[in-house]
Amino acid sequence: MADRVAPIVEELEHRVKGAYVISTDATGIKVLEPRSAENIENGTMWCYVGDGTDVIYKYTPTGEGETGPWVFLKGPEGYVRADAASVFGRVYNGKARSAIEVACWAHARRRFVDLEETDCRVAYPLQLIARLYRIEHLADARKLSPKDRALLRKTKSVPVLDKLKHCLANALPNEPPSSELAKAVRYVLNQWIALTRFIDDGRLLLDNNITERQLRSVAIGRRNYLFAGSHDAARRAAVLYSLTRTCAQHGVPPLPYFTDVLGKLRDGINPSELIPDRWRDTNVPGN
Repeated sequence: MADRVAPIVEELEHRVKGAYVISTDATGIKVLEPRSAENIENGTMWCYVGDGTDVIYKYTPTGEGETGPWVFLKGPEGYVRADAASVFGRVYNGKARSAIEVACWAHARRRFVDLEETDCRVAYPLQLIARLYRIEHLADARKLSPKDRALLRKTKSVPVLDKLKHCLANALPNEPPSSELAKAVRYVLNQWIALTRFIDDGRLLLDNNITERQLRSVAIGRRNYLFAGSHDAARRAAVLYSLTRTCAQHGVPPLPYFTDVLGKLRDGINPSELIPDRWRDTNVPGN
């Protein structure tokens, strides 16, 4: 089945690569490999989300960049949102792509949350980060356009960011470099430009949570199936994950979708017309 629908995923992949913002993250997956000493190897399932809707998964036997994001994200400039992992460095420095880095406030916040029970000094930074999210909720409630959202951010979010940066900068000189608080502070300050890039563009989100939600499907699945039967099986799983999660993002019921498109692929319908949202527009009443 994965082989049958692969042409649709290829069309979807082109659309993700051309997205205004590509969000990415990865998670591990165990794979049966008889040639390995323990008969199991650890592969990587990369996830790429284009403009918050289209989802592509790519399986690679390792977590190395040359088989993962350096290949998929190779191309022209554009926004790429990811965590600060070194594997994404070439995506931003021109060696694989000259992308504009957008960092994730959820990753930055998590480092302070981990210290909540042991260090009361993280309370104020967390309070300020929470304000940033409340401003986003206000923009959502008002249904602001990207242009108006950017204006709201410049008015409301910039003063909050100024307070946060001042707070963190003052904390660092008096903190032992190896402390967990110092590491949390350095993470934010080192990523400051990428973390604040959302101020000037209302289409940019504060975090990469949308990608983490897609990877949750893989995490839940591997608790049940334990491993993929082979590296090829994991690649086929990536194909099916891509379509089912894109269906979910577009509100397309997967069972009638797959039932219909398998027949249409057999009949020679152009795969580009069978991408989930395009299929929905012609097959679901009311669209």
